[in-house]
Amino acid sequence: MKLTFIIFALQLAVGGLLGRLFIPVFRKLKTGKFEIYIGDRFKQDGSEPRGGGALMLFCFVTACFVSAAADGFNADEIRAAAFTAIFSAVLTAVGLAEDYDRDVRGGIGMKSRYRVTIKLLLCGGYTALMGLFGYSCKMVLLPFRWGYVDLGWAYIPLNALMMTLIITAAEICDCQKGIHETGVDGLCPMTMFVSFLGLFAAFGDGSREVVRVICLCAAGSCAGFLIWGAKPSKLFLGQSGGLFLGSMMCGILMLSGLHGAVLLAMAVPFIELAAHILQRAVFKRNKKLLFKGATLHEHLRNIGWSEYRITAVYAAAQAVFCAGAAAYSIYESRLVIN
Repeated sequence: MKLTFIIFALQLAVGGLLGRLFIPVFRKLKTGKFEIYIGDRFKQDGSEPRGGGALMLFCFVTACFVSAAADGFNADEIRAAAFTAIFSAVLTAVGLAEDYDRDVRGGIGMKSRYRVTIKLLLCGGYTALMGLFGYSCKMVLLPFRWGYVDLGWAYIPLNALMMTLIITAAEICDCQKGIHETGVDGLCPMTMFVSFLGLFAAFGDGSREVVRVICLCAAGSCAGFLIWGAKPSKLFLGQSGGLFLGSMMCGILMLSGLHGAVLLAMAVPFIELAAHILQRAVFKRNKKLLFKGATLHEHLRNIGWSEYRITAVYAAAQAVFCAGAAAYSIYESRLVIN
């Protein structure tokens, strides 16, 4: 428990410091002007840059080093955590390239099919690499005491597809196609903060210590970002942030092997993704909008909900689903014992 508070305090400190360093640099790329003073924290002037994924990645890596040194993990555990961090770093770099294109060049980022292809390939490669070290995720635990189903040779493409959906859900929960004007400041990192903390508690039986450390470090990264990313945001999450958060959840899926718990921890982002897909399908078929916005949170904002209310409701809803993830983890441990 003491280490938990130390990690959180460290990540809050690192997040606060990095924001002071990153925001002026990213803002210069966007506006061409370099100013150390970031302005009033509680006011926006239109110069706020994207790139929150970089801040969260640095917070995560810092916390991982401290945790590894304090807990004394073995070589396999350190290797698995390192591969997860590298996987996340590569995806975050892809997102940073898109953030740069939007903020500096005024572009619209890469086409959706290219982005999906990159995510599928990276997720497939990460799944195959982790499988070499015993984290194969071939066995999927079904509910209602139906036992396990063996995915066999198909586990790599199926897990890659599931991971791609997880990453896409995290992106949509922030904003559609990285356009921050359609988003709610701090919504995605707050929702994922609850998810990571919920999984940290769910895996508290002592059998998944590395996964718990990843969950804790990921939650702390969200907290460090929210110093600057909560409404009114001085640093937007961007594509880099959505890819970072989604990749963290993919890493937790691979390290834990509990698909059901991870899906419950991603329930609110998946609802966002489902609403977005439904909106597009209805418009394509009937040329009518089902919601007043491309995403569910944009719809809620457009019908008069405040951004603070949306964030609070999403966080509360995700906390309920995380209780289900904890129950799923308990169910798994008892099934194995029996």
